[in-house]
Amino acid sequence: MSALSKLGEARIDEAIASGELTPPAPGTELDLEAYFQAPAEWRQAFSMLRGNGFAPPEVELLKQADRLESQLGDCRDPAERIRLRREIDELRVRFRMALERMRAGG
Repeated sequence: MSALSKLGEARIDEAIASGELTPPAPGTELDLEAYFQAPAEWRQAFSMLRGNGFAPPEVELLKQADRLESQLGDCRDPAERIRLRREIDELRVRFRMALERMRAGG
């Protein structure tokens, strides 16, 4: 193990001990969908932002769609189901458009 790796591990251990860093509970599943949907050149930046409590607006679109999917699963009103499905579809389209803009470089 290199000196840099040892230093990094020591810093992580210190951060955990001080409460500055809280590791996920054992057995916690990682949701990597948004990570791998992002362009490769943006992933590290997104990971750093997310690790510090920030998420790009595109990730918020996915979170909103997921919340609506949950509501849709519990909904029994046909008209409300249609409205929820349309809103979910719109959020996912907005997400895909944002990804395409990022991939295109702007």
